[in-house]
Amino acid sequence: MVLLLPLGVRGQALLPVVEKEMTVAERNAAQGFNDTIDRLDPDFVKVSFCMADPTDQTQDYLGITGHAFLRLQCPVFGLDYCFSYESEKIKGQLWDYLTGNLKMGMYAIPTDEYVEDYRVWKRAVHEYHINMPPDAEQRLWEMMDNHMLAEQDMQMNLFKFGCANTLLRYVERALAPTQIKYNWPDKFLTKSAMQITEEHLAEYYPWTMLGIRLIARKEYEGFTAPKQKVIFPSDLLEVWSCATINGEPLLEYVGDLVEAEPVVKQKSWFTPLFCGILVLIVCAGCVIGVFVRKRKK
Repeated sequence: MVLLLPLGVRGQALLPVVEKEMTVAERNAAQGFNDTIDRLDPDFVKVSFCMADPTDQTQDYLGITGHAFLRLQCPVFGLDYCFSYESEKIKGQLWDYLTGNLKMGMYAIPTDEYVEDYRVWKRAVHEYHINMPPDAEQRLWEMMDNHMLAEQDMQMNLFKFGCANTLLRYVERALAPTQIKYNWPDKFLTKSAMQITEEHLAEYYPWTMLGIRLIARKEYEGFTAPKQKVIFPSDLLEVWSCATINGEPLLEYVGDLVEAEPVVKQKSWFTPLFCGILVLIVCAGCVIGVFVRKRKK
């Protein structure tokens, strides 16, 4: 679905500057609108950062560390959409993923429809209002429209189009020249991207962590700036929760779009370490067996 806002949400950033003393009707007339809708009202567009809790890998392997997306609303025109990068599932298509044959894209989906899967999965979705000026909110909506139109059938690239790092980047671009003031948690200043990833994955998903070390080490070595290390949804929440804009908190908790109990993670007994020890024992047994046979001869 192509989401364009012909009634003035889209393209607001490109409109000419008008004098503050104008009435709403006069300002709208100068911008080509024949109505009295205040498009600079703080509630004309509402922007939310939404974060879904991690889920079981049997349901959605890419969701084992959660998922982040934007919710954009325009109550005046009854618009309520979630903008999210969605991809083909890796489960059952691991070879296609490793060979770069899986696809992904940016989609705009009505909020009630989008969160239905999370209700089925019993996976909580938390919503946080992003404190943005009205013109920045409308710029962001235009940007997300453009991403959706241009990015429907792309090769899957979780480093370039990861849910957390793209949201950080897009919100910053929409806010410019206004800047977010970050108060970076220590781990983003002192730890490497690989160390932060290990904190998320090593305990419960050791095989995934091993795969990242083997396949993606080069990419991770390039993530040196604090913003580049914001890879996981919960990390973006942590960073933005400590950030301010124009002296005010950047995020404000709104509520839960989906209520559910946290997913209980279970450790696997068959870890790479256990597998390595098992292989060593088998190899040692073979060597001893060969040695014994030679001695008997």
